[in-house]
Amino acid sequence: MRRQAAIAGAVALGLAVLAGCTPDVPPAVTAPDAQETSAITQTQIDRIVPATFAELAAADEAADADLLGERVGGMVPRIRAAEYVKVEAGDDAALEEIPDTMQAVYVSAEGEFPRMMVGVTEAPEGNTPLVLLWLQDDIDSEYQLQNWAHMIPGATLPAMPGIAVGSDQLALDGAEVSPSPQQVVQDYVTLLQEGAKSDLADEFEDDTFREQLFAARKVLNTAAKKGDGKYVDTIEPDEDGTYALATADGGALVFAPLLVKSSLRVEGDATVSISDTDKALVKGKLTDRVTHTYRDLVVIHIPPADAEDAKPAVVAADHHLVKVEAK
Repeated sequence: MRRQAAIAGAVALGLAVLAGCTPDVPPAVTAPDAQETSAITQTQIDRIVPATFAELAAADEAADADLLGERVGGMVPRIRAAEYVKVEAGDDAALEEIPDTMQAVYVSAEGEFPRMMVGVTEAPEGNTPLVLLWLQDDIDSEYQLQNWAHMIPGATLPAMPGIAVGSDQLALDGAEVSPSPQQVVQDYVTLLQEGAKSDLADEFEDDTFREQLFAARKVLNTAAKKGDGKYVDTIEPDEDGTYALATADGGALVFAPLLVKSSLRVEGDATVSISDTDKALVKGKLTDRVTHTYRDLVVIHIPPADAEDAKPAVVAADHHLVKVEAK
């Protein structure tokens, strides 16, 4: 019998955020009606949210990601398609519950495209609230749900300008906050790449997303060594899909998608082994190697300059499996 590198479960790098104390979601900061400068009104929000979830519910009922596209776009169709396959293979928990009730909604100010809308859901049972990101590409397009991330247990979202005013979108390389959103994302990706001993570890608040990534990497490296092989993960930012909103106190809330690939290779008479539900996603025949591809979203709060001893903090993150390949 061929030796197996025992990586079932671990190779999936499941970074589902652990349920814990409910994160804090402060109310939006209100402003007089005369200062209305937002890109969207409450009446429009009240139409967008139900329309989004109606489309999502129809696709979920039919287990068909091809039904998404008008109100649901970005990475969501790919994420949902993978979840549907896993559910069909017997993993009923694979379909992420996304509550349709918002406890807070933040919007961008008018003038800049793509326009942004951010919703914070009620907490699903046994988990933390989700942060949802919608974008409107141009004046003739619908707002589309792009991605989501669970809040980190114990994290606090910053206060944001109210719907009437909206938040300014910040240039990623701008000087409105220091370090800039671009620098923060680059540093966080480097931290993820280098691991817990990175010199950048002290530049960020602790978060469970990276802790679980590092723990999974350790398990997978051990599994690879048992099969005389090698484990490698790559983490890349998507700058074109990264956005930053000004907070009410002069900080920033950054939405940064990441492309993560987790590759394991074994040698000799060893073979890789993955979970049965992940096998349903495999392109090709599994032998001595497997690669999992994820499209993640991390939401990072950059504190204002006058916040003493405050560091950038990941306030929401999710690890979305979209593909498994036998290579």
